[in-house]
Amino acid sequence: MPDTSLLEEIANRGIANTDRKQLQRIDWLLSALEIFVAEGIDAVRITRLAQDLGVTRGSFYWHFENREDLIEALVSYWKDKNTRAVTESVANASNLAEGIFRFFETCIDAALFDPRLDLALREWARRSSEVRSMVDIEDEARISSLCEFFTRFGYAMPDALIRARVLYYSQIGFYALEVKEPLTTRLGYTAAYFECFTGQQLNPLDAENFRNYILETYGDKLT
Repeated sequence: MPDTSLLEEIANRGIANTDRKQLQRIDWLLSALEIFVAEGIDAVRITRLAQDLGVTRGSFYWHFENREDLIEALVSYWKDKNTRAVTESVANASNLAEGIFRFFETCIDAALFDPRLDLALREWARRSSEVRSMVDIEDEARISSLCEFFTRFGYAMPDALIRARVLYYSQIGFYALEVKEPLTTRLGYTAAYFECFTGQQLNPLDAENFRNYILETYGDKLT
């Protein structure tokens, strides 16, 4: 689910206010984003985008210097959206349960963390050492934020790091394996997941309140 506000911010970076053609530039980015997550980076071509948008190739160059400029904007969007979603989920948690719950919600809500976009970057990284290095940097930033979260609530190293890795890798694996289950089923495992990730037992009332909040907010959709 594209975050159009964030995409607009990225589209307008470095462009003077008087020169902005916001809708057109965003249209190119939205079209490129959809092609990228559905078909991969090689399918993101200027001619293809122009055809999909019903415009000439020449109009592309009013908004981007070249294809690499467009790709750089897509990568910036991925970094700003997905890495920020993970780091912010635990940044201001007042207790362990709140942080874990916020991370769980981030994983549920594609408006916060877009798994299709993340997997598209990882597939691209299989064929590009440069992209692989970039993905590694973002993964490290995400894990570091989770590690700091565990440290803040009393976990010593390397325990905090290992728990951060287990928490993060399990969710990335969930996406990569395309696990499909009703949200109610997944929520039924909340206490078990919590104990696995933290080594602590979850207060049943906290688990019930979290379950009710998620179902009221998102409904029983597939994840």
